[in-house]
Amino acid sequence: MTDLTARPAAVTREFTIPELVDAVASSIPDREVVVFRDRRITQAMLADRSRRLAAYLTSRGLGARTERDGLDGHEIGQDTLGIYAYNGNEYLESMLGAFRARVAPFNVNYRYVEKELEYLLSDAEASAIVYHAAFAPQLAQVLPALPHIEVLIQIADDSGNPLLPGAVDYETVLAETSPAPAPAAQSPDDLYILYTGGTTGMPKGVLWRQHDIYMASCGGRNVYTGECITSPDQVASTAADNAGFTMFVLPP
Repeated sequence: MTDLTARPAAVTREFTIPELVDAVASSIPDREVVVFRDRRITQAMLADRSRRLAAYLTSRGLGARTERDGLDGHEIGQDTLGIYAYNGNEYLESMLGAFRARVAPFNVNYRYVEKELEYLLSDAEASAIVYHAAFAPQLAQVLPALPHIEVLIQIADDSGNPLLPGAVDYETVLAETSPAPAPAAQSPDDLYILYTGGTTGMPKGVLWRQHDIYMASCGGRNVYTGECITSPDQVASTAADNAGFTMFVLPP
């Protein structure tokens, strides 16, 4: 693992991604945030659906085990969740739901073959996986070698593949789980894990604190002035004042 958890010295207020998402959802609840095929997901729906997923993960005993100040920089004190899925609202909901539950999410390259998949899920010590049904056969091949995986959440698709043994259906989980806030207090130290492509060896997990990935990649810092966001209210106000724009996402 590579440690990118050092705090910027000048920052006086740090954030978790869920608190900022919730601030925006409170400000513009009915504005669409994801349009995927025939689905229209508003800010309020995204917040609600991710809360339901978080509550389910928490109910399965997943979350933070050790706070970062009790760990070395390369260590992970949280359960981890692999997202083995195509583009779609479920991907975004799974990332946000994991953050809410204090579970560290990471991407699974859907082009991996058996040995690559087994390596990645083993290296990340994945406790849970959210995956499209199309990938169920590949996942079934490696699960016997990965006894640490406790939770399987399968997203229905056109493949027709049935649920793997022990797996639950994604939409059923959301429908049957209350969207009550997760009991654990989230921390800006909670992680997002980004695996490198492995061009100089096997892929390596880079550990990003939530606050840092927000500041570096999610609009937390003005790219022209370097000025940082100072409060969730500032984020909510900016969102409300902006008429919004449509972005067509191409990468997987």
